[in-house]
This record gives sequence, structure tokens and C-alpha cells, in this order.
Amino acid sequence: MLVLRLRNFNSVNSFSEKEIIDGIRRRDNRVLSYVYKSHYSAILNLVLTNSGSEDDAKDIFQETLIVVFKNIREKADFNLSSGFQTYMYSIARLLWLKTIRNRKEDQKRLNESHPYIDFEPPKPFNDQDIRYSLYQRAYRTIPEDCQEILRLTVDGVSQKDIAEKLGFRSENYIKKRKHFCKQYLIDKIKEDPEFENRNDTM
Repeated sequence: MLVLRLRNFNSVNSFSEKEIIDGIRRRDNRVLSYVYKSHYSAILNLVLTNSGSEDDAKDIFQETLIVVFKNIREKADFNLSSGFQTYMYSIARLLWLKTIRNRKEDQKRLNESHPYIDFEPPKPFNDQDIRYSLYQRAYRTIPEDCQEILRLTVDGVSQKDIAEKLGFRSENYIKKRKHFCKQYLIDKIKEDPEFENRNDTM
């Protein structure tokens, strides 16, 4: 595996595209240094202007160089159909788009695993995004059995089936526990600093 240490590069000379390709095949640190000095800034800008961080850019640059290294090493007749910078940038762009897509999918799965139990919020919480954000944070702090009871309730599971599924004593117990869990959730929401701050502004 190719490991690129971004902080250990010294001053570099200029290389032709053929010299870059040959240098990558030889794992020539001078060539890797030149590639970093010449192309990292473009990838950094790509990531920063598309919701990423500097650490993200370093990771994407590393992944890009690994892809480039693999392609060059595995293809004896490797040839560029465009400039090396364009080649690097196109790979980095695809990798970053994939990263963004995966992050969105992860967030979607997280949201789906923490269903939204509607509650009657005190004014001024008419903003659905704010209400949902408050709910998500509070939901993660309540007991696991409460999370499961509320999740199954949202899924339309009957109290009797919830009791059987979770191994509780009776349907009546689930009814009481659900009421407790919902109130506990609301109390946690009210303890959220964002809830308190918005109330302070009223």
C-alpha cells in the first residue's frame, strides 16, 4: 500500500508527465513530492468548496494517489488521454462525490433508525427542522427500552405485540411505559440548550 506523508516533502524540481509516471512506478519520493506540491491545492479547493474539510482533502488526495499509483503500476502501457493534473482532479472529484453520497446515505439511515415522535411543543417551536433536531438529540439520551417502544409505536405495532416482542409483563404495562417514555423524551427536549435559548429570546 502506498502511504503518502504530506508533511515530509522537501523542495522539488519540475517533472514531465512521463517522468511523473515513471517516478510513481519507482515510488520516487521526489516525484511524489512534486505531485503534492503541484496538485494538492486544486484538490483541497475542490473539497473545501463542496462541504468538506482540510482533513477530508488530505484523505481524498491520499486515496487519489493510491488509485493513480495502482493504475500506473498495473498497466504497463498506461497512457494519459489528458494532462496529469486533469487526470488527478477527475479521480479526486469522483472519490469526493462518492464520499458525499455515502455520508448522505449514512445520515438517512441514522434518521430512519431514530423515528420522529411528534409532540406538542411550547411556542415558538413551529420550525419543523428545529423540532426534529431537538427530538433527535433527546431521543438518543432516553433509555433503550423507551427508544424501542417509541420506534415500534411509530411503526404501527400494537401494544400487545410490543409487550410480547420486548418481553414485558402486559399490554397495560406497555401503555404506562409508553406514556412515561414520551413524557421523558419531552422533558429531555426541554433541557436542550437550544430549547432554552429560544425561550430566552421570547
